[in-house]
Amino acid sequence: MSIPNLSDKAKNQMLKNVSSKLGMTPQELEDALKSGKLDAAMKGMSQEDTAKLLNALSNPALTQKILSTPQAQEIIKKLKS
Repeated sequence: MSIPNLSDKAKNQMLKNVSSKLGMTPQELEDALKSGKLDAAMKGMSQEDTAKLLNALSNPALTQKILSTPQAQEIIKKLKS
C-alpha cells in the first residue's frame, strides 16, 4: 500500500487537525506515529474508533480501499494545495 506523497505543509496541517482531536500536540502525535506507539495517539479516541482504526491499519486492502474513495482523494487533494 502506498499513501500519496503529501507536501510538508499538508502533513503539518494533517498532524495539527488530528492531534487537536486526540488532545495532544502535533509533535506528540508525530513522535508516537514515528515510534510505532499508536497507543499514545489513540488515548483520546473512543473504544469504537480505536477498534476501527486498528482494523484498518491491520488490513492493507481495507486501508487502500478507504484511501481510494472520492472523499479521501478530495481530502488528499486539498491537503496538497
